[in-house]
Amino acid sequence: MLQKALGCLFVFGIAPVGIGGLWTKGIGQKREKILNLYLAGFLSELAVFQLIAVPVMVKEVYGMNLLVYLTTAVFAVLAATGFIWTLLRERGLWKQDRQKQHVAVQNPERLLFWLLFLASVGYQMYMAFAYASFDGDDAYYVVQSVLADQTGVLNRIRPYTGLSTDLDIRHALATLPLWIAYVARMTGIHATIVAHTLLPLIFIPLTYYVFVQIGRKLFSDGSVKLPIFLTLVSIMQIWGNISIYTNETFFLTRTWQGKSVLANLILLVELWLMLELCAREKNKERQEETGSQLTYWLLLTVNHIAAAMMTSMGAFLTAMLLGITALVAAIRYRCWSILWKTALCCIPNVIYLALLLVL
Repeated sequence: MLQKALGCLFVFGIAPVGIGGLWTKGIGQKREKILNLYLAGFLSELAVFQLIAVPVMVKEVYGMNLLVYLTTAVFAVLAATGFIWTLLRERGLWKQDRQKQHVAVQNPERLLFWLLFLASVGYQMYMAFAYASFDGDDAYYVVQSVLADQTGVLNRIRPYTGLSTDLDIRHALATLPLWIAYVARMTGIHATIVAHTLLPLIFIPLTYYVFVQIGRKLFSDGSVKLPIFLTLVSIMQIWGNISIYTNETFFLTRTWQGKSVLANLILLVELWLMLELCAREKNKERQEETGSQLTYWLLLTVNHIAAAMMTSMGAFLTAMLLGITALVAAIRYRCWSILWKTALCCIPNVIYLALLLVL
């Protein structure tokens, strides 16, 4: 029980919060909201794992122990660095914030819709936890996680038969199943339970938080429109199971699968970051008021690495989405520097796609 608590605390608490501290004063104004930093830290955690897991998996057949040791050490160093960085950067702002505290007056109608939205998110998390659904893809992806955790072999056992096989590059370079195995090894929780029960409690609220960030860009007047938008989105998610292929079906019944995380979290983060960058190009806002654009470009790069972790198509889709948007933005705002910044952000995508051809 103690291992489960400490493992979950490290993987889903200390590591993402600490790594998120490295983004302090980069995303937004003078001090960023803790949830923004958590989101940035969690995406960074996934990207770092991808960078470690791919070479370990290619070089070591029985590499699970090495992967766990390396990943934990890197997470611990990055988290400690982030906490120290945040402490040094934020120490001078605590006194200022205490002097400027005030109580905001909440619109009753706005408060009602916020409560409805939070209630619907809580309901979805409860249903995902209490009524975990089975999917046919579990026979491949979840079994890969179980095999990596219990045998220490990285993607060299065929899940359907249990026989040895060569490295399946098409699936192996998307290392989300190995990350699930890492979480299982760190927490002592069976990998199947991690996938079906634990991960929905992380991915569902994170996805809705990205919706909140997108809503704030679309409805920036602080009116009741934002909670209404979020409430409608949550209702559509609950009632969107009109076929097995809809985005909503994947979101709530196949939450732990890489293609679901790509469609429901990674691409949403991509959209949010592009909205942030386009808003800054449009308004020419000063960096000291809104944070440096460099941080958003770096976070886009991190998001691309995390996309490659989810599915082999993730690197291609995020690069294509960013490239098309950047071209339109460059023409619209007559800012051609967007194009070379986009090209730099897509370097991890190109390297990943080249690995698919070479290995």
